[in-house]
Amino acid sequence: MIAARHHNPNDPIYISFIIPFCVIDKSKHLNIPDTWVENNYYTSVSTTIQVIRNINKSQVSGNLFEIILVDNSHNWPDIDLPNVKVVKGLQALTKEEILKHEDFTSHKGTQNLDYIDWNNDTMWASLAFHTGIRNSTGDWIILQHNDVFYHLNSEVEMSFENLIYDIETDKLSYISVDSKKISLLTYIINKKFFDKYIFEPKFIPKFGGMVDTKQVGLADAYFFISRRDFFDDYDVDWHYGDSNHGATLYCLENNLPYLHLGPYYDNPSYDTETSSNLNTYFYDGKPFVTHLKGGFSENKLSDIGELEKFKEVLDENN
Repeated sequence: MIAARHHNPNDPIYISFIIPFCVIDKSKHLNIPDTWVENNYYTSVSTTIQVIRNINKSQVSGNLFEIILVDNSHNWPDIDLPNVKVVKGLQALTKEEILKHEDFTSHKGTQNLDYIDWNNDTMWASLAFHTGIRNSTGDWIILQHNDVFYHLNSEVEMSFENLIYDIETDKLSYISVDSKKISLLTYIINKKFFDKYIFEPKFIPKFGGMVDTKQVGLADAYFFISRRDFFDDYDVDWHYGDSNHGATLYCLENNLPYLHLGPYYDNPSYDTETSSNLNTYFYDGKPFVTHLKGGFSENKLSDIGELEKFKEVLDENN
């Protein structure tokens, strides 16, 4: 990395990391919806704590940062962790409480209740990010799952500053990881829109049907960094698939540039082979962030073998 890209040390960066947390504890949640499956509470909490420790270690001394953990299931333990602010999410509330809650009514995607699927786990993760943004104070927002970690190599301390430098210099709206596939359903619902960007679309049956294209790929919230004001006109969505795909559509609609870091594991249009769910993404040619695909940000627990492997590598990087 070149020194010229480093921010002026007299001009500190203030980053808000926002992480959703959801795990079911039958001793606290008696009326569990069918879509909620009880996970290993201890494993989910302890691994999330390791992820938080990893964030703390990844930050440069002198930079300002906070970690907003959005407790969707209202059972995060009452413990003190450095730089962590815990806020309550919406998923554990009653429907009557949710409909009156400002974090729900302020989200652009909840204006028409006819389109709300109360059993959609991705919606709750998106609303958790929305709650986290509303409770954050940083000039820069990083959305991330609680099943990702940053590689603490010799240059990672500058990575966040250099990402921000790239956004400012290239006038990018955001930098995210992966370039996610467009499902057939998403394409059909938005056909007129996608046909502006995808020429002669080809459809393949993988994953229930998808568009085989490299012309457009979608963002996600595995790792997503942007200026705070990006969310003045856009709210983290769930309508196009997983959480935050709509950020890409918003940028395309408004002719705004963006960047997706590879490899593109979640898009079969790219020949990216992996024998593991531990998907590592690169920045400036070095491993930057690893995501446990099929992890537990939305109360989903990955294959136990992959989870144990994730914890081992996470230990090595902490």
